[in-house]
Amino acid sequence: MDEKLSSNRMTGLTRRDALRRISGATGLAALAGCQTPGSADSGTATRDAKFGWGVASGDPTRTAVVIWTRAVPVQGAAAIEVAYQVSDTAGFERVLQSGTARTSAQRDYTIKVDVQGLKPGQVYYYRFRAGKTHSSIGRMKTLPADNTRSVNLALASCANYPSGFYNAYREISRIENLDAVIHVGDYIYEHAAGEYDGAVGERIGRVHLPVNEIVTLQDYRTRLAQYREDEDLQAAHAHAPFITVWDDHETANNSWQEGASGHDPKTEGPWQARRDAALQAYFEWLPMRDPQPDAPRERLNRVYDFGSIASLIVIETRLTGRDQQVSYDDMPLKADGTPDVAAFERGILNDSSRSMMGKPQEAWFADALKASRRRGMQWQVIANQTVMAGMRTPDFKTILPQEIVEPAMQRGGYVAGWLERSSLGLPAGLDSWDGYPAARKRFYDAALQAEANLVVLSGDSHMFWANELHYPEDGRPVGLEFATGSITSPGGYGYINDTSEYYDTVEAAVVAKNEDVKYANVRDHGFVHLILDADTVRARYMKVSTIVDREYEASCFLDVIAAPNGPFSKA
Repeated sequence: MDEKLSSNRMTGLTRRDALRRISGATGLAALAGCQTPGSADSGTATRDAKFGWGVASGDPTRTAVVIWTRAVPVQGAAAIEVAYQVSDTAGFERVLQSGTARTSAQRDYTIKVDVQGLKPGQVYYYRFRAGKTHSSIGRMKTLPADNTRSVNLALASCANYPSGFYNAYREISRIENLDAVIHVGDYIYEHAAGEYDGAVGERIGRVHLPVNEIVTLQDYRTRLAQYREDEDLQAAHAHAPFITVWDDHETANNSWQEGASGHDPKTEGPWQARRDAALQAYFEWLPMRDPQPDAPRERLNRVYDFGSIASLIVIETRLTGRDQQVSYDDMPLKADGTPDVAAFERGILNDSSRSMMGKPQEAWFADALKASRRRGMQWQVIANQTVMAGMRTPDFKTILPQEIVEPAMQRGGYVAGWLERSSLGLPAGLDSWDGYPAARKRFYDAALQAEANLVVLSGDSHMFWANELHYPEDGRPVGLEFATGSITSPGGYGYINDTSEYYDTVEAAVVAKNEDVKYANVRDHGFVHLILDADTVRARYMKVSTIVDREYEASCFLDVIAAPNGPFSKA
């Protein structure tokens, strides 16, 4: 298909060029511990500051949006006052709101302002000033009123900085009339420099800072600051409000409520101390409302109503109630020493007590679905971190040519073990909903009981999927799933081979093996552009031709449309 959308010559972009583009097309965002309404030109924000991390907006309601920036004093200071303005024109001919916000090193000089009293479904522009220095200009938008006819969203996930340039974020900033960007996690990665595509990062000049694996509050702040210096990410943030939820890498790999496979308490201290440091930095750097003082920061479930078209229900599946992941190393053996797959699935994988969200959030979720239907919302859209569809592994040792299998097996390690295990037909990953089938069934039960028109948005896998979800006991349709590939993070199948013919074989085999999976792309990077109206949901799967060069092309490789609960058809 590969419908060409643009040919973007991203060579030689200066910072000034990038910020000029942002200023011409976008809005603003932030939130501080203290904000004062009044004239932004009153002269109170007199100390000059550096605005090197762009602007952002997020957490929209029908009458309010949070705006964000970071303002570091040019000369050392414990605190600084920053002015902000909000307008309904990009040229700020008419200033609707203004005031000042104060920040300090205590919150890493980040600023968030909850701009209220706005009109539903309206585009506004915002900017900041410190002394004689102005920030770039951002575009923000409130949630639409009931009479809106369609909703325009972008779905993004998984942006490892060393893996490549953020060309996909740049493309998101070019979507016209975008209502919001839904980011479902892995906004940053915690790895040390040199790890996880570190060689690529060295080659293209994108080496992680700090160089160590991030553990402390200052570590997480430094890493977030590095990511937010990227001009393409700044462009996406300045273009539309972000609605965000973390996955695991914002804290540590394969996190759960009591720890993470990527955390060693013996050398890295207590898990809760690391988790709390990561979440403090996350709330400082993301354009979203801070938790209430008495509310646990890890509980991030929220609901956003887009007119009467869709409720976006954000769930948290990492830190609130997730039980520890099971492992294939837990596989029991038969008397003859072979794996007892049936016993593993029956006694370990399908343990009904295991949870992804925890009982309180499961109850909240069921109520949120029912309440959305009572409000007359057509679609119940779930911002969810990991792939939900059932996805079992084909026997790749048999399907793939031996000239691919044999070198991979000879290399040994994880890839060889994965290929060997593929003959067992087990779930492809135990960190996703496939690793928690009883919890997934409870999720489906809630959707069916609410008579929801379910649309699940997912990330994490670094691959694109278009899935039709089915109830495990009788195959009833439950809903649809649109899972995005990564902005940059590498896909697992690429560790075996990277030829086009190989990817074709893998994708066809996964679709043939799994009833839920209708389309697959395990090779490309990009995002999903979603358009919802009262009758249909449309998903345009967008890829970029490269992430290791700033000269790239963007194209739509799959365009599907569906009525409630599917099935898909080509748009």
